[in-house]
Amino acid sequence: MQVREPLVQYSLPFAGLRDTAFTENRQRALHRWVPWIAGFSAPFVDDVLEKVATRTGERLTVLDPFAGVGTTLVEALKRGHDAIGFEINPYAALACKTKLLASDYDVREFKAKVSAFREYMDTTKRANSKSPMGFTSRVPFFSQDIEGQVLLALDFIQAQNKPWIRDLFRVALGSVMVSFSNYSYEPSLGTRMAAGKANIENADVPGVLAKKLDEFIEDILFFQEATAAFLPKPTAQVFHGSFFDLAGEIPEHSVDALVTSPPYLNNYHYIRNTRPQMFWLGMAESPSDLKEMEQKSFGQFWQTVRSGPRVELTPNIGPLRELVGRLRERNPEKGAYGGEGWANYAASYFNDCERFCRAALRLMKPGGTAVIVIGNNILQGIEFPTDRFFAEIAGKAGFDILELHEVRSKRTGNSILNSSVRSGTVRQRTKLYETAVELRTPAVISARA
Repeated sequence: MQVREPLVQYSLPFAGLRDTAFTENRQRALHRWVPWIAGFSAPFVDDVLEKVATRTGERLTVLDPFAGVGTTLVEALKRGHDAIGFEINPYAALACKTKLLASDYDVREFKAKVSAFREYMDTTKRANSKSPMGFTSRVPFFSQDIEGQVLLALDFIQAQNKPWIRDLFRVALGSVMVSFSNYSYEPSLGTRMAAGKANIENADVPGVLAKKLDEFIEDILFFQEATAAFLPKPTAQVFHGSFFDLAGEIPEHSVDALVTSPPYLNNYHYIRNTRPQMFWLGMAESPSDLKEMEQKSFGQFWQTVRSGPRVELTPNIGPLRELVGRLRERNPEKGAYGGEGWANYAASYFNDCERFCRAALRLMKPGGTAVIVIGNNILQGIEFPTDRFFAEIAGKAGFDILELHEVRSKRTGNSILNSSVRSGTVRQRTKLYETAVELRTPAVISARA
């Protein structure tokens, strides 16, 4: 059975960009494969690409420097554009790459493998695989019966001799494994007991996994039909690693449209929140394997920089310097856990915003469009209008600032302000929102800072 997506009108101007929330993707082909915290929606990307393609009248080269699980890149391919992405998280990079190759898969062969998997799980009693030695958790990640089923599934996956089949099964297992674990996303990964939920003692692991694989089959058929008419076939590249390290892999001034959402200034730890997938799918063997990723991630993380030497802010923006200075003075008695540590994190983040804008400008064609989704944030009770600071940093780097579109009002209230990341002395209600920062590359590109 083929998946039919609802018809979407693509005539909206930038002022009418649709909601960025990733929840829009839950029923969309390929996008529904992997849930992703703080990703953005396929309809939003559609709106941007339609606007750029209408203006240029050309096939585009579309870039996402923080590709996540591939929303921007999948939508680019569905429209016949070439797609390039960078992603430092190996689990996200695997999911992204696996989606982008969907037009090449042999569906009949994959269906046969899913049937073979069901039979294998029904008839095999003892697993050869072992739980990952380097993975630790506060409580057993899987209950005993469930872990045995997961290890059997891993035996089947590892026995497949074709990498694309192995990868599809690995992505499917990674997508559903938390659902039958003793952990849940709240939105950070934590124990079910801490969230007031009971542990999961029994589950039909083969049934859950097979259902997800059946979704894959439906979506692959849809994607193959949706892209069959494009000649020449659009190309896709996904680089696993830091954009800062690997941007030189693509030619300068080759990108028509950049659509992305970098990590926010909220310390959401993508690396730690996908530890189970990385360890159980064989992408990490010890905690040290994660350290380099943490240190090279955009903005790093509070845990990475809080106890290090003082990080000086490099963007020359007076109001931003004032806010970072105020943050540094908060709660000095807490040492690295007070304002000093959080100021290091904020300075690292905005320094990376500056590095990103300069690197991105070198890749953009003259007249190219960049749309960056970013939200405001609160650290130690101090609100940072991150979107406005990012736009000013981009302008100093050489972009023309076209407009800041508020595309989502996320939530309001003290429950946000009083979290461990944001706690402080804010008295007023502060709205947390998301903005699409729309930039344009000048006709003649030159660095301004």
